[in-house]
Amino acid sequence: MKRLYWVAVGLGVSFASPGAGQEPVPASPPGQQPAGQQPAPWANKFFLPDIAKNRDQAAPPMIVHDFGDVPHGTLCTHTFRVTNIYDVPMQIIEVRRSCTCLDFVPLSKVLQPNEVGEFTVTMNSAKFVGQNTQTFYVTFGPKFVSAAVIRVSANSRTEVTLAPGAVAFGTVLQGAKPVQSVKLEYKGRAAGWKVTEVVAPQGPIEVQVTETGRGGPIRGGAEYAVTVGLKPSAPPGPITEQVTLKTNDPNNPLIQVTVTGAVAAPIELAPNKVRIDDIQVGQSASQRVLIRAAKPFRVTGVDGAGAGVTVELPAARDPLPVQVITVKFDPVNPGPVSRDLRIKTDLDGGTGVTLVVEAEGVK
Repeated sequence: MKRLYWVAVGLGVSFASPGAGQEPVPASPPGQQPAGQQPAPWANKFFLPDIAKNRDQAAPPMIVHDFGDVPHGTLCTHTFRVTNIYDVPMQIIEVRRSCTCLDFVPLSKVLQPNEVGEFTVTMNSAKFVGQNTQTFYVTFGPKFVSAAVIRVSANSRTEVTLAPGAVAFGTVLQGAKPVQSVKLEYKGRAAGWKVTEVVAPQGPIEVQVTETGRGGPIRGGAEYAVTVGLKPSAPPGPITEQVTLKTNDPNNPLIQVTVTGAVAAPIELAPNKVRIDDIQVGQSASQRVLIRAAKPFRVTGVDGAGAGVTVELPAARDPLPVQVITVKFDPVNPGPVSRDLRIKTDLDGGTGVTLVVEAEGVK
């Protein structure tokens, strides 16, 4: 898994600086710490699910998540909501882990005051057997520094295995229908063990479970193929889903399979909206826009220009996976202007994309 660390070098971060451990100004008064107790890291507050509504609650000693009993080999995944309740920007500048079985998807952006982000952690149960508890130390900064403590645990059961430990689609184009299977195997002695039901998934996936083998009334054991398909209607963006299987084992009635991936639009804009304000009549301003696609293409034209909004097409006429256009605004009269530019390409079926342009001219 790709790791991204926020580097403190060059930001003036020092763990012995006055900001280290010092709590920034909250949007509401902080809770009082009982006398005689060591204060918990205030960064732990970021991970509390109700912190946005109850900002004055005290920071807990640690954030805890238990994956429970899981088949050996399962890649356990959990996404925390991270809320910046303070009046200064916050970002993750370091993540430390107590075990190689842990990994994470970093929160790569700076959280402005009251902004919410996501921090996803994983625990690979293929790297241990039985009960295991490990810790993440997630340091926030750079002006005020505090390390949140996240404790995760799982019980890796060897009588049930999952290989591979998750369904990982990777990056797929919107409209594609990838399918992947994982092998679920029961190695215990209960001759009648079986998967009894698949809980209907909430996300854009379809699940089919097929029994592929059984050990018999004496030897026991059973094998299943869990096949997950992505619906072509899946919208662009990340995929993080859980497939829940019910079994007839009263001690461990549920098995969960993590499904991850990302759906990429056939064509994307960066930025996807242009805003140009306070341009005097007689003057002009411009902004470059990147157009990205999964394969090389040409920009064949733009519809919708006018009212002082024009578009300069790419100088190179060769097909490229990334093209650049320049949006110009030359106000004719003072006042707001809004245009929907339809950018046409030679991609399959003439696939295009709409760019919203908002501008304002002034005297």
